[in-house]
Amino acid sequence: MLKRSLAIAFVTSMMIAPAYADLCNDAHMKQMDNMIAKMTDAGKQKEATAALDGSKAAMTARDNAGRTTHMDEAHAAMGM
Repeated sequence: MLKRSLAIAFVTSMMIAPAYADLCNDAHMKQMDNMIAKMTDAGKQKEATAALDGSKAAMTARDNAGRTTHMDEAHAAMGM
């Protein structure tokens, strides 16, 4: 039972990984910039901008873990 649960968790994580890779590209970053610019809550806008900047820096540094962490933070600040 434990082996089966671990196998299911592994397969699920492998299916999710490409989804994050698709979000971390220049087109998505530009889309996020546009969405953040339209935000009305200045505090959340500042938080989302900082997180997106961190994601862009991590993407440039080829830091996949940092990139997805910052992207998740940006999405959270945007209410996504």
